[in-house]
Amino acid sequence: MQDYCGQFRSAEALRLGLQLMAELRDSELGKGYAANPHELGRMLECETILTVGEMVMHASLARKASSEHLEFMRLDYPAVDPPEWHKLLPMRRDHGEVTTRELPLDYHLQAPYASTYEENYRTHSGLGGQ
Repeated sequence: MQDYCGQFRSAEALRLGLQLMAELRDSELGKGYAANPHELGRMLECETILTVGEMVMHASLARKASSEHLEFMRLDYPAVDPPEWHKLLPMRRDHGEVTTRELPLDYHLQAPYASTYEENYRTHSGLGGQ
């Protein structure tokens, strides 16, 4: 992660990092086995670490702008915090495929949600009108 997804990132390095992660998943994780529940727990931890690393790399590829607030620098996209990138990029991994969508920063205050934090909290917290 430090070599391919460190402080300064680029699409080329991120793609190489994803390729390396896929190779690790196939070679090392694919050959692993657990002789007892403790080893199984360690194997699951390794798989989780690989998955999180892959998701971070995919998220870094999806964000095509640098951001001071996120401490995120893309060498191939040096513009820092351009207005068109003031948005959220929720991601999902389903059957090995990663998909990304874009949401405005205040999506939770737009329809069909209520227009205030308090209203949304009361509606979705289970407290009702209390």
